[in-house]
Amino acid sequence: MKHILLDTDMGPDCDDAAALALLHVFADQGLCRILGVAHCTSNPYGAGTIDAINRYYGRPEIAVSTYHGKGFLTEECHMIYNRYITTHLPNRYREAQPEEAVAMYRRILAGQEDKSVECIAIGPLNNLSALLNSRADEYSDLDGVSLVKRKVIRLTAMAGVYPITTEMAELVKKDSGKSIEEIIEEIEDFNVVCDVGAARNIAENWPTPKIYLGGEAGLLVTGSTLSAFLPEDHPVRIAYQLYTNNKGRFSWDVFTVDFAVIPDNPRYRLSPAGTVRFDEKGRTIWTPDENGADHFVELAQPKEKMIEDIDRLLVTMPKKG
Repeated sequence: MKHILLDTDMGPDCDDAAALALLHVFADQGLCRILGVAHCTSNPYGAGTIDAINRYYGRPEIAVSTYHGKGFLTEECHMIYNRYITTHLPNRYREAQPEEAVAMYRRILAGQEDKSVECIAIGPLNNLSALLNSRADEYSDLDGVSLVKRKVIRLTAMAGVYPITTEMAELVKKDSGKSIEEIIEEIEDFNVVCDVGAARNIAENWPTPKIYLGGEAGLLVTGSTLSAFLPEDHPVRIAYQLYTNNKGRFSWDVFTVDFAVIPDNPRYRLSPAGTVRFDEKGRTIWTPDENGADHFVELAQPKEKMIEDIDRLLVTMPKKG
C-alpha cells in the first residue's frame, strides 16, 4: 500500500476536486493511505473544500494544511466552486484556516518509516519548495532536503510540457492551424508559471526520482458523466457543475493521481530517463540522459479508452461516508 501526501491548489480548476476524489477511490480499494493533503494557495476556501471531500469519503481525520502567504491565487475566478463547497458542505475550515503546509509536511514525514512516502503535486510547487528550504525544528533535526531524501520514495508532479506523441499531437493541433512545434512553444503550464522559482527549485534540488505529467498529456475531457451518476450533494459533482456546467474538464490532475497510485498502470508509459529544468520564464527544458532521475508520462491507450476508464472511476461512490 502506498502512503501518499498530496499537494493541490483546489480552486483555479475543478480537476483538483476529481483528483482528490480519485485518491479516495484508490484508498477504498486498498491501494493507498492518504497521510495528508496540503493546499498551496492563499485562497480561503481551498482547505475547506479539501476537508469536505475527505469527509464525504469517510476520512475526516486526514490532516489538512494550507499556504499561509498572502495574495496568491485569490481572484474571483479561483473561487468558482470552492467557495460554495466550503460554505455549504460540512468541513472544519469555514471560519479559520488549518496549520501551515510545511509544518504538516515535516511532522508527518518525521513520523514515517524511511523511504515510505510518495508525494503527488497537482498545483504550483511553492509548498514543496518551502519544504526543501526548511530548517530543523521540533519534528526533525534534518533540514528539508535531508528529510525528503530520507522519507520520500518519489515525487509525481503535474508540471511542464514535454515531447508529444503522434496521437496527442493531432488532438492538440486540431483546428489550430499551427505546427506542433509552434503549439508546444506556446504552451505555458499553469503550475510552473504561477511560481517559476519554486518549480526551478524542485527541478534542481528535489532529492528523489521525479515523474512529470505535462500539460500536453492532460488534454482529454473527463467528468462529463458526473451529473448523471453522482448524487446532488456529491462535492465533485458540485465542483464540475459550477465550473463547467457539467461538460467535463481536461484531466491533468486526475491523470497525475491515476498514474501515481496504480502500480504498472496500463494507461500510461514512461519516457526514457532524463532531466527536467525550467528556464526563467517557466518553459520546460527536457534533456534525455540515461543517468537522469526524471521521466515524463505519456498516454498509452486510445483516448476513448482513457476517458471511459477514468469516468468509471470518478463515479465510484465511497465505501464509507
